[in-house]
Amino acid sequence: MPSDPRDRAPRALMLMATLLFAGVTSVVALPGSSRHDFRVSAHRYAYTIEGTDKLEIRVTQGDVVRIVFSADDIPHSFTINDYRIMRRADPGKPVTFEFVADKIGPPDGFPIKCTLTIDSRCRELSAVLIVEPRK
Repeated sequence: MPSDPRDRAPRALMLMATLLFAGVTSVVALPGSSRHDFRVSAHRYAYTIEGTDKLEIRVTQGDVVRIVFSADDIPHSFTINDYRIMRRADPGKPVTFEFVADKIGPPDGFPIKCTLTIDSRCRELSAVLIVEPRK
């Protein structure tokens, strides 16, 4: 039996709303910016940033930053309060997210912390996001 065309209207509206929302929430880079990928893992009681022995993520203003964040032992978070970022990863379940580094921060960088309270020593996890001005 053919479906009533009136049944398709709510589905079409829902699809349009979903596509509009996806477009509004997508990451838009500034002209001349680039994308930087970082793999960050958390393990009692430190972050590790793949490819460097420093505990910093260094980018230029306007760059798109893509993070693959994983937890090796217990759940941990990757939190940058100034960017309103808080992502949680459980062991074996990495999370991937992107943001535009649009804010130039203090010379010592934006703090990256674990804000979970599963273990009181989680607060020892720290790194920094350094956003340098575009020249």
